[in-house]
Amino acid sequence: MAETDSRVQRFHTGMVARKDRFAFWADEIGPHVGRLDSPQRTDFQQELTIVDTAGLAFMRVHGSGATIERKGPSQLMGAEVFPYHLLIKLDGGLAISEQRGRVELGAGDMVLIDSWQPLRLRSTEATNSWTLGLSQAMVSRWLPHADQSTDLRLAAGKGWAGMLSGCLRALDVEHLCSIQSLAERQLLGDHLMSMLSFALEQSRRAAQPGALGERVSPRDGELHARMRRWIRDHHADTEVDAQKLAARFNVSVRYVHKVFAKSGRGMTFLETLQGDRLDAAVRMLRSPEGAHKYVAQVAYDCGFADPAYFGLVFRKKYGCTPRTFALQQGQVAEGRAQFLR
Repeated sequence: MAETDSRVQRFHTGMVARKDRFAFWADEIGPHVGRLDSPQRTDFQQELTIVDTAGLAFMRVHGSGATIERKGPSQLMGAEVFPYHLLIKLDGGLAISEQRGRVELGAGDMVLIDSWQPLRLRSTEATNSWTLGLSQAMVSRWLPHADQSTDLRLAAGKGWAGMLSGCLRALDVEHLCSIQSLAERQLLGDHLMSMLSFALEQSRRAAQPGALGERVSPRDGELHARMRRWIRDHHADTEVDAQKLAARFNVSVRYVHKVFAKSGRGMTFLETLQGDRLDAAVRMLRSPEGAHKYVAQVAYDCGFADPAYFGLVFRKKYGCTPRTFALQQGQVAEGRAQFLR
């Protein structure tokens, strides 16, 4: 149900009978956020307010606990416009799982989410959160290393993260809706983004090898090097994931992520694997042989099980589609460009 102000959208379950509320919400919101479930289906209620303001989209949601699972880019606040989201849990607990790992959030904790990546979000007690869609302009200005920060829990009581958490917890959705001045909206956005920038930098430094006296052990350094060689040799296998790597080296999945966090110079396991696959795709698209292949075949040959997802991550990194990239390299004559579609 939309308001008169075009910047504000409101949705709530109170407009339908109690027995139909979950079905209504799944039909109304589900197509935009992913597959939706709730432990409170029989007594489900939720309210969602979205406010678009000066480079940020604020989404305030509260109500029954819910599980959201999406296998592709975010649709509610489109990944093309808002490539990253900042999520803060206002109370209770929340678990977020991405391809790279799992993040547990307590009350006031925050995490930066890559809008292009698959995601599973589980809040069993209650849903009560702010999610901020960060526009590409805001990310480019304030967060040049956003891609290295999506697996960091920003703890509510620490440093700049604590200051940002306090501001967001004090933010009132009705006051936010009432701000009409463009200058005030821009000031609010810059204020929040500056604190987020400092908070992420502080957290990245704490997570770096050697931080707080922690050193990379020779064992972990050597294991990381062996894992890197194995990934280079096997990235074309579409079934390679952290679990398969863990089984190959007889360690736990948790330990795989720990080794990359400590020894990977800021590159997570997923980023490492995806980087090798994209590098292979670039080499193939630049070659005369690759120019004769469909984009889907290039994707499969480089380890991407989903050609559509390959196109999304390729465009995100290189700023164009694989077909356009090949044309720009001068490898594809116009007469055979139909292969790359």
